[in-house]
Amino acid sequence: MAGQVPITETPLPGIGTQYTLSTTAGRAISVVAGRDGVRRIAFYNVDDPDACGPGVRLTRAEALALAELLAED
Repeated sequence: MAGQVPITETPLPGIGTQYTLSTTAGRAISVVAGRDGVRRIAFYNVDDPDACGPGVRLTRAEALALAELLAED
């Protein structure tokens, strides 16, 4: 999925799938891909996942636009 960057995939029964990427800076980016097509993004410190701040809810179109921006050179 992402080359050399390890991503953890966790099934969330009845909801969808959670993907978590841990950065070298000690932060984690969590994306919950809902069965309804909505994506939710949250950020937290790897050593304290319970202290997650407010997340962002994205439609499929918004998620694709963000992915395009992030992947540009």
